[in-house]
Amino acid sequence: MTGGVIFVAAPLFSRYFPQAMPGFSMEALLVVALLLLPLGMVGFHALQSPSYGRLGRAGFWMALAGPVTVALGAASYLYLGNVFGTSLVWLATAVGPLLLVAGFALYGVATLQARVLPRWCGVAFIVALPVALVLSIPLSFASLFIVFGLVWLALGYALWSQRGVSAQQPSRVR
Repeated sequence: MTGGVIFVAAPLFSRYFPQAMPGFSMEALLVVALLLLPLGMVGFHALQSPSYGRLGRAGFWMALAGPVTVALGAASYLYLGNVFGTSLVWLATAVGPLLLVAGFALYGVATLQARVLPRWCGVAFIVALPVALVLSIPLSFASLFIVFGLVWLALGYALWSQRGVSAQQPSRVR
């Protein structure tokens, strides 16, 4: 949930309260939020892993690699300049977002199949990033992070509300 809060707060604070965060840029906070996404995914994985198969595992690993790739590329560009050339920036702008979209889509399908979380969680994994990207075109780039952060807040609440509930293997028909 913390990543969702940062995704929502960073663009709002940098625009409306720039003096509230001296020394912090919106981009730096977004790198932190990106690095928190894999922690949330580990929570979802711990809850659902007995209930989904290879599709869920593939989506999980892609959803872990995507934000880390984007964050490393963005951090290298923000803090180190162009020290590593364009290779890390290329990872942050091309490979990382593809891993994010594909990983969340696969993980969303696996979530729908596992039936451990409410159905809307699987749909949210599938549509959150594409919808946020589409909305950022007519609105502003900051809206991408606000929409994505609000979805992650809702997903974090769904995960939090499932604490103490053990994932059960779905019964199989023979």
